[in-house]
Amino acid sequence: MLSMKPYIILAALLLALAAAACIENAGEPARSPTSPGSPIATGGSRLTATPPAVLLTPGPDTPACAADSTQGFLQAQSSASFKVYCPTFLPAGFALEDVHFEESAEPDTPVAGPGTVVAAFMRASPKASIQFVQGRPALDVITELRTSSEGQPVDGPYDGFQGSLFEKGALARSPDGFTHVILADGLTADELRQVAAGMLPVAP
Repeated sequence: MLSMKPYIILAALLLALAAAACIENAGEPARSPTSPGSPIATGGSRLTATPPAVLLTPGPDTPACAADSTQGFLQAQSSASFKVYCPTFLPAGFALEDVHFEESAEPDTPVAGPGTVVAAFMRASPKASIQFVQGRPALDVITELRTSSEGQPVDGPYDGFQGSLFEKGALARSPDGFTHVILADGLTADELRQVAAGMLPVAP
């Protein structure tokens, strides 16, 4: 009759190795493949998940943007790296058509630039439109403002700094170095001045 002792010893060794492996893995926390900051395997590479941008909500210092556009400008601010301004005054009858953030790339480089925030308002009667472009607008936006206006621009207030008021809009540069363009059609010179003077940052 064969002895069972070698089989008992072998079984004991296998149980000891399994127990050691469990103890070694017990000290490592479990990782979710979709949790922020955890590595994600994609083919042969490993990427790091980026947490989503935190959407801003109105606070005690948030200005009342015209035509119920506050939340739209706050959403754009949550994506922009520069201060976003909104109009606190618009002539009666204007309604928000759209406000959004557009990504852009710096010329001749693969690096993403600061982008722009674009907002558009319309009025049906009397027909009028106004568009706000801020951040790093394309050169053709500024060219459109200059070529659509007659006469020389005049200085005028834009929030707490000075801008240039044209017949069809305004051009200003905020203290943080970013460009602000207003393109308007159907507004009087006085209305345009009030719009520019009433621009305020949505996140002071």
